[in-house]
Amino acid sequence: MDTFSIVKEQTIVARGKIADLARAHGADADRIPAGWNNNVRWHVGHLVVTPRRLTALLLGEELGLPAEYSKWFAKGTSPSDWGDDAVPPLEQLLGELSSETERVFADMEPRLAEAFPRSYGTTLGTVLKTPADGLTMSFIHDGIHVGLLLALARALKS
Repeated sequence: MDTFSIVKEQTIVARGKIADLARAHGADADRIPAGWNNNVRWHVGHLVVTPRRLTALLLGEELGLPAEYSKWFAKGTSPSDWGDDAVPPLEQLLGELSSETERVFADMEPRLAEAFPRSYGTTLGTVLKTPADGLTMSFIHDGIHVGLLLALARALKS
């Protein structure tokens, strides 16, 4: 099995776990515990947006998602800024988490080695130069958010 297929398969598995964790929160999915900036719904939306931001946007293309998604779910945003915006419900975002995973991998497979116009340095210190780099970083990023969702679950119970 090639590396691309492994990353895709593992991403699908991880995102299934993320969906399970998110659904387990029920009515608390929109609650922001003390000391936190975000809630479960934000994390799911953020994971819908991130693979596209680390591939299509870095290729200089459109996000391929509604423009508001960056406003609501990009790094540095918070549900406390949503106001009266019609942010998609958690179940819709969970559906998009699955469908977007399939779509971004299908869109990027023939372009894995295409160079970004400019390399991109992540907050972890890695440098992304191609969509393959972006998808690999997105998988690592998903793992970070699994940990955050587990910690958020503990915070919501206290």
